[in-house]
Amino acid sequence: MKKRKKTINEYDEVKAYFYGSTIELTTGIGPKEPKTKVIKGHRYVVLETGEIKDMNQRAEKRTDNLDSVRRTMKELRRLIGANFVSNDINRKDQLWITLTYRENVNASNKNSSEVVYKDFKKFIRKLRKKYNPKIEYIAVLEPQASGRWHLHVLMKTLDHSKLYIPNSDIENLWEKGFTSTKRLKNSDNVSAYVMAYVSNIEIDLKSSDKNKSNSKKVIKGGRLSFYPKGIRIYRRSRHLVNPKIKKGQKREVLSLKSREKLYEPKVYIRDFKNKYGKRIKIKTEFYTKKEKTYGKDD
Repeated sequence: MKKRKKTINEYDEVKAYFYGSTIELTTGIGPKEPKTKVIKGHRYVVLETGEIKDMNQRAEKRTDNLDSVRRTMKELRRLIGANFVSNDINRKDQLWITLTYRENVNASNKNSSEVVYKDFKKFIRKLRKKYNPKIEYIAVLEPQASGRWHLHVLMKTLDHSKLYIPNSDIENLWEKGFTSTKRLKNSDNVSAYVMAYVSNIEIDLKSSDKNKSNSKKVIKGGRLSFYPKGIRIYRRSRHLVNPKIKKGQKREVLSLKSREKLYEPKVYIRDFKNKYGKRIKIKTEFYTKKEKTYGKDD
């Protein structure tokens, strides 16, 4: 029998995110006291070790860039959850669109993303003019191993009015290449669905048996290393809502009474050493509301 992971202690300090039908609690709230001190000459002191280092705003190490990309993906997942919610209400106000290029726009070049976003800005302007001036969106870059960019766009109407756009119209307005337009289904976990697309890689596994077809393997997070340093991974329209954030002891942030309306949490534990060799353990709990509400974060 699989051992059940222990939940966060009621008196532990947590940071809580409220978005859509999800409540996320984490003990990874950051240091209460500063770990570095800025000194003259664009340098800083690491207070734990006394080591003096030069300040550098760019991620020089591949691991530093991956950590930055992962943090951005967490923010993106919460933003999607706050605005594109899975529930039983008619979801005809939301679309998922994929925009591609016929020709390579080199994904290894950071400046190429600006080209993609300029093209998208023209596209969304034309789309709003033709269909609805109040279309809101989240546009997410997805780098391909081939060197091309894909752009995944979640769209919705602010007033939840029906949003129907034929893919042929999307392709004509985009003008740059192949497009795909899907209706988000009630059963979709929208944030998980999109995050899998922009984070994971699917590879073919060749079978030695000629009578068997090749299988596929999904490498979770494998695509994250394709993102160039310093790139802006996603853009959003201004009228989307942000997740609500609370800090405090678990029992204060999420009372026992309020948990009666939630399903049992899924618990994840991350155990690692930081760059100073100190062991860090972070627990994160994900709760789901039993009665899902549309576009509310209460």
